[in-house]
Amino acid sequence: MRTFNVTDFGEVEVVGQHSYTGQARPREQAKIGVSLQEVCCSCEMELLDSRYMSSKAFESHVLGDAMSALDRALETSFFLMTNDEIARVVVCLPGKLVNVSEDVSFMCTAHLRIEENSRPVYELTPADKLGIAVKYKNMGVSLYKEGLLHKQTLAFFVFSDAVKWLCMIPPDEAEDLFQEVMTIKMQCYNNIALFHLQQHNYNLCVVAATILLNVDEGNVKALYRRAVANTEMQNYELAAEDLRAALLLDPNNKSLKRQQDMIKRKQKDLTDKYAVAMKKMFS
Repeated sequence: MRTFNVTDFGEVEVVGQHSYTGQARPREQAKIGVSLQEVCCSCEMELLDSRYMSSKAFESHVLGDAMSALDRALETSFFLMTNDEIARVVVCLPGKLVNVSEDVSFMCTAHLRIEENSRPVYELTPADKLGIAVKYKNMGVSLYKEGLLHKQTLAFFVFSDAVKWLCMIPPDEAEDLFQEVMTIKMQCYNNIALFHLQQHNYNLCVVAATILLNVDEGNVKALYRRAVANTEMQNYELAAEDLRAALLLDPNNKSLKRQQDMIKRKQKDLTDKYAVAMKKMFS
């Protein structure tokens, strides 16, 4: 029996060997059934909000549609298992991902069955891929609207999954879908930028917003978020430039005006500090 040690959402250590059986692994969006036995958890099970734990043994689930941190971690191991395999799964999650104060450890024995495997990516049409991306984007929006940090963190990963599927759509094979693909992709990047801004990951916020603005230079939300991030990094000139561009598009936007006023105050404070420092240097 193999053991899968999962940390956070993506890092997996596989311990033990699995004899070749000719059985397939489940692909993303496969219909699977799982039985979880010998469960041990360091916190109350209800706090984990797990569909796999609350459902009956081998109840049907779509692999990739996890809406909680534990389920997403479990699915990381399911992707590596083969049909009808029984394995030990050990999960360690930071408490912030499940809204508790301490890190969470979870262990179980998982028995995986593939009810209906999904088609390989190369067999999917652009419309199929777009449909999956739209589903993930909507899942991310739903999670984000709950307003809880651990749900918003999970939403970031779901938005990233949506972008992954959109990037698998060749533009020359989906000319009729191009506009919709770009719209969904830009919505995801805007939400990713917002997440990074709220998490104080200012460099990553700038990266996400810039990707969006390279395609849609008049996106006011992206201009504002990049301006706020640059303000926090004391890149005042870059921030002011974005705000001027945004105000040309939305001159009555109060958030833009407040941010512009804040930058002016910060620039004045910085100038005053430099003046005092120079005066001391030459006095």
